[in-house]
Amino acid sequence: MKKHIMGLLALLTFLSGCGKNNESNNNQQVTQACAAGYYYANNMCYPINGGGYPTNPGYTYNNGFYADTYSGTSVLRIVNGAAMKEFFKMAMGVCDRAAYNYGQASCDSYVGGSMDMIIQFPSASSNTLLATFIAQPTYNPYLNYQAQLPSGWGLLGLALGYTTGVYLPDPRSYNGAYRNPLQLEMAVSAINNSQGFEARGYGDFWTGYNRTLLAIQVPQGKREDSNLNFNFMIQGNTAAQGTFNRCQRVNCGL
Repeated sequence: MKKHIMGLLALLTFLSGCGKNNESNNNQQVTQACAAGYYYANNMCYPINGGGYPTNPGYTYNNGFYADTYSGTSVLRIVNGAAMKEFFKMAMGVCDRAAYNYGQASCDSYVGGSMDMIIQFPSASSNTLLATFIAQPTYNPYLNYQAQLPSGWGLLGLALGYTTGVYLPDPRSYNGAYRNPLQLEMAVSAINNSQGFEARGYGDFWTGYNRTLLAIQVPQGKREDSNLNFNFMIQGNTAAQGTFNRCQRVNCGL
């Protein structure tokens, strides 16, 4: 049993890829966009609230904007690291899933990593948009690792499961869904005397953010513009800021 547990504790994964959206002119992993109300996983689009059947991706938006942290063709900067760490964990499920997290398993590596934020409008007059978030941890061309360790209670649960077959979850672990890309349908309304607009919505139903209000606020600008200054807000607090540029590729390269 001790050997079994130590094997779990010594889990170490070396990573070699870093995928980003294709609008930013790189040839890394290309993600797919799904229709509003669906999320992308395993090369399929699944209904967010369950039910129905998975469909092949390919839902196309022609009116979209993108921002990223790495290409230099747009602007996206994190202004509240603590808020974004919680977003990466609770809304996307990409990090800090165990009691103790190291390397690329830690949300610190995502705050210092790369991120894409894309908004797409179904039509020129639509009062909804599809927001897509893609996150990657800090990438080192020579060595990347991640390690996750359970808490003492988690070890007890493993030991109990090993001896009885009944495993107990670690109370310090996060068990919400993994969503990367994260795609959310958001309601759009005019703000600032109709000089700008704001998109609002809640996190994915299967994540810890399913009751958390998220907003993309454009204080001044319209969807017909070529670029838009924006604030990304979590529960009314600004977590990131930047400038969206109009996508030059169909479906923003997703």
